[in-house]
Amino acid sequence: MRKIININFQGRVIPIEELAYDILKQYIESLRVFFANEEGRDEIINDIEGRIAELFSETLKKGAACITDSDVNVVINSIGRPEDFDDEETRVKEQLKGEENKQQQRGGNYSSQFTTEPRGPRLFRDQEDKILGGVCAGLASYFRIDPAIVRILFAVITLGGFGAGVPLYILLWIVLPVKKLDRSVISKRLYRNPDDKVIAGVASGVAAYFNLAVWIPRMVFAFPLVIAVLGSIWRNLFWDHFSMPTSIIFSSFGSTFFLVYAILWIVIPEASSASEKLEMRGEKVDLNSIKNTIQEDLGSFKQKAEKWGEEFKVKAQQWSDEVQDTFQTKGKQFGKEAAVVSGNAGNRFAQAIAIAFKAFFLFIAGIIAFSLVLALIALLVSGVNVAPLKTFFLHGFWQNTLAWVSLILFIGSPIVAMVIWVIRRITRVRSTNNYLGYTFGGLWTIGLIASVFLAASITKDYRSRTAIEEDVLLNQPSRGKLLVKVDESKAAYYGEDFWLGFNWDTDDAPFVGVSKDSLLMKSVQVRIVKSADSSFHTQVVKLSNGSSTTQARGYASAVSFVPRQTDDSVLVLPRGFVITSDQKFHNQQVMVVIEVPVGKRIQLDESLSDYHWVNVNVNSHRRRHRQTTDWNEDWNNDFDWSKNVEYVMTQNDGLKATHEKKHGKEDARKQLEELEKQRIELEKKREELERKLPVEDSSAIKNQEQVAAPAVTEKATAMENGEPELAPRPSGMLLMKFIR
Repeated sequence: MRKIININFQGRVIPIEELAYDILKQYIESLRVFFANEEGRDEIINDIEGRIAELFSETLKKGAACITDSDVNVVINSIGRPEDFDDEETRVKEQLKGEENKQQQRGGNYSSQFTTEPRGPRLFRDQEDKILGGVCAGLASYFRIDPAIVRILFAVITLGGFGAGVPLYILLWIVLPVKKLDRSVISKRLYRNPDDKVIAGVASGVAAYFNLAVWIPRMVFAFPLVIAVLGSIWRNLFWDHFSMPTSIIFSSFGSTFFLVYAILWIVIPEASSASEKLEMRGEKVDLNSIKNTIQEDLGSFKQKAEKWGEEFKVKAQQWSDEVQDTFQTKGKQFGKEAAVVSGNAGNRFAQAIAIAFKAFFLFIAGIIAFSLVLALIALLVSGVNVAPLKTFFLHGFWQNTLAWVSLILFIGSPIVAMVIWVIRRITRVRSTNNYLGYTFGGLWTIGLIASVFLAASITKDYRSRTAIEEDVLLNQPSRGKLLVKVDESKAAYYGEDFWLGFNWDTDDAPFVGVSKDSLLMKSVQVRIVKSADSSFHTQVVKLSNGSSTTQARGYASAVSFVPRQTDDSVLVLPRGFVITSDQKFHNQQVMVVIEVPVGKRIQLDESLSDYHWVNVNVNSHRRRHRQTTDWNEDWNNDFDWSKNVEYVMTQNDGLKATHEKKHGKEDARKQLEELEKQRIELEKKREELERKLPVEDSSAIKNQEQVAAPAVTEKATAMENGEPELAPRPSGMLLMKFIR
């Protein structure tokens, strides 16, 4: 009978036989003696102990109750004994063996990554190394590859193949039998390399696993992003299609590699220990390899530490000189001030307050600067997507050139300068001259001048404003009421509900949609005025700006907005008016003026809320030109109105609502439910009265109820149809009085 003890070995609880523990203890002591004079002795021994703990854990996972002396000897033989490395002949043999392995790997055959043990006759699911069912680990053991690779392939197939990996995994889970598989045949594993990483070390880890140059996988992952950026620039330059910059990542081509990189980042573990780094490179994990890896890491860290120490020394010296000069200067100033001011304590307190205020203002200035950088970046990104609209706003070669120069130099150059400054500050690159500052300052000045000339050129195009009036032939409504609504036809406009890459809510935009050659505007306003006679009249006023009155009149006359009348009393207005890329946008607007005679009614539908009146006030002095504003002053006596309300035109007070706003379907439903509750309550009261009163009195009540019932029914029907509530009839009033 052997005694079993539990030890805490490298953070793992290991049940081990007492004899095996003694062997392990002697082995660790021999390692301490062997590496006594080596640099990083403690790190080397700690990493070897971690490797031993991993091998012990794998043995226990296979079903062993504890670690025996034979298990310890197997682990020690796999890692190596110190006395084995004292023999020079052993070292020579190991070197010759390493040279032979290198010559075999020069052919580029990846089979050297795995052992030459014969492959099993069939597939199994791994009982030990499993996450769900051990399918991926079983496939990896069969093909002698890392299980992480198979798991990644299944994840890509599942996410990129519309879930095709799920039924395949379930099928293999059912078909394949389970078995304890030996994972020691895999000599190379896939890890993320923390020593050579840009983002997460995925590309460098893949390169180490497949014996590739590290730039190859990095180029594979970066290539879709470069293609997406170039494609986005190409599409925006030729106005074929435009989309938000998020499509660079979430496009069909770029999203695949972006998703693969994210999956690799999650699935692949990081090589944190020396043994894991050796497995990543496919090297044998023994004493020498662990020692060399630890010493390489320490050497690189030592170089970095020396570099950091030298930089810190220089910075400390500079800081010391600056502090010394500052204290000398401030000391002299303070001495002069102390001679004038009697209280030294008061001066110190005031100086402390001044420093606090200075720090506060510097903090606020930093926040403002950071916010301005973000605003400039957002403006530049949004400018790429707003670029298709320039076809409708800019005229000719010079305005387009000035716009691009303003965007690139006035807005883009400060962003580029800020990025370069940040990079130079991070990399501590200093220059003796200020040629970069002068260059970017000159470019920004050129951009500022271009912006001024562009603003002046555009303002010139909006200098004059005029209006054209067109009468609309209108048949007089036979019922004395006119209903005004917007065309609700289902005909869709090209580019509708898609603006600047968003699924845009057209209710919030000044136009319905935009395409390559047209813009559907909805800058329309409806005004109601009193008619001079007894008839309805409708006028369409088209307004526009231009560089001259003649040009503005031409732009206004090109606007097509034709109302139509249906069902004798319904006036249907178009959804908007189209502006082509040849006409350009010149603040075109449409005003529909409806003259209502006294005593006649009008109602404006809720669909009129789709219109959005947009006015670009470029020339603030245009009111001096009376000939361009008479049309507006003639209708300053128009009346305010609300949607879905019926109005009547009065002689003295103008528009007056005939009743409250009509109930919608939801309100009608609620009031119908309330009426139903009242009916039930009345029915209960009627039954109570029938029980209390004689037979002849109850008969009278029934007769009166039959007379009053139509009133309630008519009221409910009227509310359901959206008509005003009916006043209770006399019979209903008598019934209520009688019940009370």
